[in-house]
Amino acid sequence: MGVFEFIILLVLISTLGKVLSDRADSRALSQGGSRADAEEIERLRSAVDDLSARLSFLEEERDFYRDLLEAPDDDRALPSSHEVPPEPRD
Repeated sequence: MGVFEFIILLVLISTLGKVLSDRADSRALSQGGSRADAEEIERLRSAVDDLSARLSFLEEERDFYRDLLEAPDDDRALPSSHEVPPEPRD
């Protein structure tokens, strides 16, 4: 083996090492990135669930007050003094 072949072999081994190293780094980043993406998706899912629960509560409250406002006037009116039985005296 001559000097020329030895230099080509060293360049080839060096290039192969760099390619394998870059590939391993990119795989580690993609796996780490997918975990981070999965965690972010889980946080978003949790936030959406919280907002859905709050929205449901607000809708129930809205319906309650809407029913109160739409109730007939007779139901909302205070009883007159002659309709209220007198309080017992001790």
